[in-house]
Amino acid sequence: MLARDIVTENIPPLKSSDTGERAIDWMIEFKLSHLPLVENRQYLGLVSEEDILDFNDTTEKLGAYLKNLNKPYVLGSEHVFEVLRVAAGLQTPVIPVVDEQMQYQGMITLQSLLFHFARLTSISDTGAVIVLDLGNKSDIVVSDIVRLVESNNAHVLSLFVDHHIQEHHMLTIKVDTTDIRHIIATFERFEYVVKAYFEESDLGDIYKDRYDSFMKYLNI
Repeated sequence: MLARDIVTENIPPLKSSDTGERAIDWMIEFKLSHLPLVENRQYLGLVSEEDILDFNDTTEKLGAYLKNLNKPYVLGSEHVFEVLRVAAGLQTPVIPVVDEQMQYQGMITLQSLLFHFARLTSISDTGAVIVLDLGNKSDIVVSDIVRLVESNNAHVLSLFVDHHIQEHHMLTIKVDTTDIRHIIATFERFEYVVKAYFEESDLGDIYKDRYDSFMKYLNI
């Protein structure tokens, strides 16, 4: 999944000829504190609500006031993981998307990013979650772990490693079955440390309701 595949279609960028009043109106309408400034398809930077409020006269055009704007962006050809990395370092609700010539391709909102990441990581799919504590080992072969899961007639839906928990590598695995007793037993037989596991039967309607509520929030 690439950045250009998840741009938001229904939010227009600002132009240099737009006034500060129009910028504020659009920020209110779209419930955003920032909007990209684009001229002849060239991305000029990200306009914030604070930028506009600093105007002496908000009826003035943006081009007359806004110079040397902050210019965060991702390339349309970059993977959604790079979009997440950039988003983690920003304090803005939108991420502009450009091509190699800095021509504007669209914007990605944080809501849209979370929605697509949820799909990418199979959050909504039926299954269970297993967390393995790999310690400080650096020789773990992920394909071996996947093979152990598949030996129990299950499949890995997604898999993530967290390197920042007390110098231990925590591997979180989402599998496509709710009965993981045999998978747990297999991991333990091969001397993997099962730190935690979460079966859908344990989470029940609470997990589903939280996911549904989250998706409804993203669609507001």
